[in-house]
Amino acid sequence: MIGNIEIFFAENPNTPTRTTKNTSYVERKSNWEKRVSKAIEQSKIPPKPYSQVFVYTNEFFNILLNASDGLNNNSPCVLKLDENNQALILDNGIIAQGSSWESPRWNKEKNMYDYWDHKYDLIKEKFNLKYPNDIIWMKFTNKHHLGVVAKSFDINFNTDNTSGKLVEKVDEKWDNSFIFIFPLTKDILKKYNKDEIERAVGNYLISKGVPIIDYYSHNY
Repeated sequence: MIGNIEIFFAENPNTPTRTTKNTSYVERKSNWEKRVSKAIEQSKIPPKPYSQVFVYTNEFFNILLNASDGLNNNSPCVLKLDENNQALILDNGIIAQGSSWESPRWNKEKNMYDYWDHKYDLIKEKFNLKYPNDIIWMKFTNKHHLGVVAKSFDINFNTDNTSGKLVEKVDEKWDNSFIFIFPLTKDILKKYNKDEIERAVGNYLISKGVPIIDYYSHNY
């Protein structure tokens, strides 16, 4: 058991500054080059097995819940998300088919999402979440690297966003056959918010030697 988990909630001081509409071209270019350089570095590190990444993440969730390390002895169960997506629940996490998720729709007038894939609601109901976007999720590349640690109900395999562009920069592609989902239950969110947990999970995996192509994403 780790004595002080607070170290994982700290932002990496080397994280490039978040860009805004006021960020200069020079700074944008510098930030992007830094992220590309890190992605190339990470791509040269042999990936950890998928199962090990799942175990590490589950281990960290158990630490947050003050539970025992590793997988509990709970029997796995299947959650039917739709006709084509039978997800496996294993302790704190879910292994689900990746390719069947619809993108959420943002309503600019209401400044809120007004549509999201119904599968998020099924996860919310199963885990008694406060909101359907209370999840951490992970996707991998065709060369078995962890591509990104993300949050919210926007599971995707896009290539036109930052993580997608970085994956292409290192000559890899998304593996859309599966994803890992870790619901953020009310107990987990008692002390930390989604942003903090996303950051901590990414940092914890890095501490375990897991290479992440979009290395800095969980710091934003």
